[in-house]
Amino acid sequence: MSDSKIQIKVGIVEFSGEGNQDWLAKQLDKILEKIPELLKLDVISPQKPIDQNTSVNDISGKTTLGLSLLNIAGKLNCKSGGDLAIAAAAFLHFAEGKAAFSRDEISSTMKKATGFYKDTMMNNLTKTLSQLEKSGTFTKSSNLYSIQATKVTELNAILSR
Repeated sequence: MSDSKIQIKVGIVEFSGEGNQDWLAKQLDKILEKIPELLKLDVISPQKPIDQNTSVNDISGKTTLGLSLLNIAGKLNCKSGGDLAIAAAAFLHFAEGKAAFSRDEISSTMKKATGFYKDTMMNNLTKTLSQLEKSGTFTKSSNLYSIQATKVTELNAILSR
């Protein structure tokens, strides 16, 4: 009897399980059948295409494109700590609907970007965030960072493609 672990997230639906592989497969199948209902999606009709004027955010601040952190990091072609800090901030802004975020939120989000994140990025994070402030990408108020409005517009255009 081999134990397995699985964790998936589709929109607002999350499934996490641990146990026998056969049992997990059955549970996952049940969840996958229910996802359209849970998300209140009409799987029969295709989604309307997104044009250049479509915003990544809906009124609630959640992404309408369903972008994950890894999607965002990929679309932004992250190669450096600064790139990944921007991707993390974009994820917090667009996907989580946060207008401002702490250094800890940025760093913990960066660490979740498997394949892009490197431990050395944390060694220079203070300097990286300072440079992003000086370049006009981030604004810092108290101990919270936010993305400058012009950068939000630029990221919105990139992530909408």
